[in-house]
Amino acid sequence: MAGSFAAYAIPAVLMAVAFVIKLPLLGRAWQDPILRATALLLGIGAIVFASLPPGNLHRINELTGVPNFAGVWVYSLLTAYSGACLWLIITWREPPSAARRRRTRLVWAAYAVNIVGLWVTFALGDHHVERLRDLDTYYANTPWMREHTMLYLLAHMVSAVVAASILWAWFQEIADTWLRRAVVCLQVAYALGFVFDVAKTAAVAARWTGHDWDYLSTYVAPPFAIAEAFLVSVGFLVGQVGPLCEEHRRLRRAHRRLEPLWRAMLTVGAAPAPATGRVSGAELRLELRRAAINDGLLRLAPRLSGERRERIRRRVVNEGYDGSAARGIAAAVDILVAVDASRAVSDGPTAAHPAHGHAAHGHAAHGHAAHGHAAHGHPAHGHADADDTPTDVPDSELESVAHALRVHAPVIETFRRQAAATEGLSTHA
Repeated sequence: MAGSFAAYAIPAVLMAVAFVIKLPLLGRAWQDPILRATALLLGIGAIVFASLPPGNLHRINELTGVPNFAGVWVYSLLTAYSGACLWLIITWREPPSAARRRRTRLVWAAYAVNIVGLWVTFALGDHHVERLRDLDTYYANTPWMREHTMLYLLAHMVSAVVAASILWAWFQEIADTWLRRAVVCLQVAYALGFVFDVAKTAAVAARWTGHDWDYLSTYVAPPFAIAEAFLVSVGFLVGQVGPLCEEHRRLRRAHRRLEPLWRAMLTVGAAPAPATGRVSGAELRLELRRAAINDGLLRLAPRLSGERRERIRRRVVNEGYDGSAARGIAAAVDILVAVDASRAVSDGPTAAHPAHGHAAHGHAAHGHAAHGHAAHGHPAHGHADADDTPTDVPDSELESVAHALRVHAPVIETFRRQAAATEGLSTHA
């Protein structure tokens, strides 16, 4: 696995894709420190894992003409990656403050010194034999290259231990589900990173004492590094993308729940143009559906009746339904009877004046327009008080009516026919 191209290519591609996805948002919100830290982490991680396959390490060495230049290149990036992990965790966990700025500056100062140390020790060391798989153990007893290896291992180990301790303390305070999942991913990732460091350090230390534990460095450690990188990427993305996905699903569910009421409103007026192009999305589709429903209710407002709704609500309660279901059923019946009245008016002049006058509230619209508006503004309650915002229908009211239309359709149809018969209307399927 240590030399497998796919083993390194998969995390490299995942990180690169995540980085590209973040770029448009980064351009719009460059001042967001969490976004900058995430982008830096993903970008560095993608470059590191793209460099790690032995074939690519050899190409880097050939391109620069310096034996093992790929080693200092990768170790420097890994050190920067470790610093970026700590920077992101500190920025993510703590609110903006002078203390947070001091801590992040301290992190970058320490890791910058470490990176400088890597280049200095590499320049001073003897590394003329190219090693693509066992650089750490091969040069374990070589002056300056020994220190070179320990610098990057120390930086990575400190990052894993400090990040895990911060995350453990933070986990006790977190209530958000997605954030807890992210922190768990990161804790597991840094535990795997610590195992990587222990395996590498043990192999190097064994060389110091004349033993050969090179397999720990060459074959055991790399899978842990790959798993760590994957879980770090997943953890940071889960914490930021997860809530967005949750909100997207909530909007889609709300959109589906409103469908029965929306279809009823299609009989009153034309549906708005569908959401298309770059501006389409779950939120826009939901708003368009709500707008179509509100437009329909606005047209029906003169024919909605609070008295009818209250009468039906009492009868539904007597049938054994709880208060919430009864209000939804009563409002649905009131709306459907208003639809029947509206159709009766459009079908012929003789149908415009039903026997009991509930559908003829439109005659009062020119003298008491506010009454019709109030009926529209609160369809589930039937208030007759004036309301200057006829389209101000709470989302909870719309969803309650739509739920009744979907779940209690037979009951609604029964009361609808009874109400229509009482008012001299004919129902439409």
